[in-house]
Amino acid sequence: MNKKVIVCLCAAFAVCVALTAVSNAADEKTGNQAKNFWQKLFNYPANVTKESVNVVAETTKRGTAVVTDQVKTIGQVTSGDVEKAGELITEPVKGAADTVVKAVEGTVNIPAEANK
Repeated sequence: MNKKVIVCLCAAFAVCVALTAVSNAADEKTGNQAKNFWQKLFNYPANVTKESVNVVAETTKRGTAVVTDQVKTIGQVTSGDVEKAGELITEPVKGAADTVVKAVEGTVNIPAEANK
């Protein structure tokens, strides 16, 4: 079973190389397109990783901002600013919801950004 899979993969690779060589010989423009295709194909996983790291970093930054704002609000309430007490509940919910929305948007956009 394993030999069959390896042989099939080698055959598919050989066909791809042959087609690339033929298209490169036929037309320089087509050859550049094939070259660009292979470069994009092999660079795509690295770009996905880079974009994923950016999304995680941005989500972490937003989450930290939510916690920091909550600590500030707690400090204001404990120092006598009772009007801020309502924000103790609403701020973290709004902040967490915004963080989740931005994280989902970033995650959805990863394939498109990595393909650029």
